[in-house]
Amino acid sequence: MADYDIGYGKPPLSGLFRVGVSGNPRGRPRRSARPLAERIRAVLNAPIEYRERGRTRLATYRELSLKMLVDKAIGGDLGAAELALRILTRAERYGDPGVDPILVENWIADYPGQTADQKTADIAAGRDAAPTEWWSPPET
Repeated sequence: MADYDIGYGKPPLSGLFRVGVSGNPRGRPRRSARPLAERIRAVLNAPIEYRERGRTRLATYRELSLKMLVDKAIGGDLGAAELALRILTRAERYGDPGVDPILVENWIADYPGQTADQKTADIAAGRDAAPTEWWSPPET
């Protein structure tokens, strides 16, 4: 028999953790730190509502900051004009690093089983896609 009461909320000594030992030794893993560039990108791409000529509009912080910069440049601020031109030059030189998705609708293959890569290669080569041997029209 046990030296103390065993019951609800009072487990036997054999089931208790030893003193100084945790029941979850590794614990919850630490959250990985997000890189600073990723945080800045998230903030700049966050949507924000603003009022323009009495109407509420929605844009990103990036768009609004660029719009404010251009407004200052038009207003005669030479530093803002120089920065706007630098941004424009860099954008024209390097382009947007993002990837624009291409949506293709109503795509019809020249023959069954033709992949998009095959059709693209045929169009780039300037020829109509020749059907494969197994897709020849039936002879009558």
